[in-house]
Amino acid sequence: MSTTATYLDDLSRVRIAFDGFGTAVDSAFVERSIDGITWATVRGGDTVPVVAGAGHLDDYEFAAGVPNFYRVSGVDGGPILGVPDPGTPVTGTNVSLTPPLPAAVLDGDALLLLASIRNSGTGAPVAPAGWTRVLDLGNVALFSRVYDPSVAAPTVTFTGGTVGADTMAQIMAFHNADPMPVTTNTLVNASAQNVALAGVSVPEEQMMNLFLAWKQDDWTGAVGRGFAEIGDWSSTAGDDAAMWWEYTVQGDTDIDFTTATLTVTGGAAAISKSAALAFRRAAYVTRQTTTVTPVLDSAWIKNPQRPSLNRKVTVSGVSEITRPSRSGTFDVVGRTLPVAISDVQGSRRYTLTVMTRTLAEAADFDQAFASGLPVFLQAPELDAVVPTLYASVGEVTLRRGQSVRAPRRYFDLPLTECAAPASTVYGNTYTWADVVADYPSWSDVLENVATWSNLIDLVSDNEVVVP
Repeated sequence: MSTTATYLDDLSRVRIAFDGFGTAVDSAFVERSIDGITWATVRGGDTVPVVAGAGHLDDYEFAAGVPNFYRVSGVDGGPILGVPDPGTPVTGTNVSLTPPLPAAVLDGDALLLLASIRNSGTGAPVAPAGWTRVLDLGNVALFSRVYDPSVAAPTVTFTGGTVGADTMAQIMAFHNADPMPVTTNTLVNASAQNVALAGVSVPEEQMMNLFLAWKQDDWTGAVGRGFAEIGDWSSTAGDDAAMWWEYTVQGDTDIDFTTATLTVTGGAAAISKSAALAFRRAAYVTRQTTTVTPVLDSAWIKNPQRPSLNRKVTVSGVSEITRPSRSGTFDVVGRTLPVAISDVQGSRRYTLTVMTRTLAEAADFDQAFASGLPVFLQAPELDAVVPTLYASVGEVTLRRGQSVRAPRRYFDLPLTECAAPASTVYGNTYTWADVVADYPSWSDVLENVATWSNLIDLVSDNEVVVP
């Protein structure tokens, strides 16, 4: 897997390209940060299509002149899936255990490790390095972590063990599951032949519900809620113990589970413990990161909804910046001092003057504003005289310089700072209208463009956006 971030000066954009995602990943979301702590979704980066494990996105709102950190998170839009072959259960007597990983485990899978020691009240499993304890029942524990190719079978150690204390462990893997449970419920049961199973309140749809039980005696078999069984095994090497767990994945439902009974065959009455947990789908199944420092040599005026209209500009003047007041004072009859009614100040307003050197450049620049859409003014540095902001452009004035014959033209752009569009507002550099304008027929498209990806990546030169 690899992710790269490359600055392209044609439209002043950072291209984030990624590949190597697994077949389960059908989309990705892309985020940017300048400190590696606070992250923002890149415009258009909410749902980036992934084809054959690869994709790309262009970022026009990067921070100029400083390192930009990008992370690409692969998303599986499908349900949570348990692997068909859990790891083999292992047992021992007051010894550490190394349960094997399940077969067919994939990068980004949630691994769940269930472990126990027989002597309740004194013994306890210890979390292996890199694993997090997500359920603690004293002598019974559930640990979790996210799998990557560097993960090997863990060794579970136990504290407070004693002679004859059976130790037990098994690992299960789930595709597209968050390794941390959203909710957990437990039961500690008095001595009995069967085991009372804990219920759980399921807070949302498409969750994986996990049910587990431990008993301080062996059995020949156990039947629970009738869902997909992960493991059902006993240890008789010491003073005897048994474990069982199963799961179900809900669809467009969030059915709650009440207490139930694990019907045990064989063995004798003994104390037992049970738990029920709910896990949600993973926000992402795998993630890649990269960094780049884009360097600008001039300011840019960009159109996020029509990026082919982005233009590098030569700034020749910046007016004073004003902020209109929304507050007022009102005289009160019989009082010397007025009362003030206040509100936040308005956004920044100023006039930006841009120079073009040729008449053709002036005509092109004039056409770039024909859409009337808000623009993104980006300065070459964060602390430049020209503020970086989104703005609505007012009545544009096009004027000559001091020499009537000179081809230079000056555009006075009254700018009013405005809110940025939502991150889902994103335009392509080439649209269907451009295809219709540039190619007389489908045959011409197929003859000149090799793939759909190549077609989408074209940059439009059809500047006439308003007839």
